[in-house]
Amino acid sequence: MNPWMTRGIFALLALGGGAFAYMQLVKAGFVKYNRWDHRDRGRLRKGDPTPDLTLSLYQGGSVALSSLWRDKPVFIVFGSCT
Repeated sequence: MNPWMTRGIFALLALGGGAFAYMQLVKAGFVKYNRWDHRDRGRLRKGDPTPDLTLSLYQGGSVALSSLWRDKPVFIVFGSCT
């Protein structure tokens, strides 16, 4: 086998192992991945009722969630546009 190929394979294995170890440290809480990430600190849990929020509409104005879910189920997707 070509020595450069051997070095490349070794480098990929080392990089993959390092990434795996880093993610395990993040999961365990030893490494803080993102100081603005507060997902674990929220009060809502699976199965909790949805809070009645007032949302801004893209076209302007606003709508309350309670006015939407009176008639039919509501599916809301939150995302970012970066």
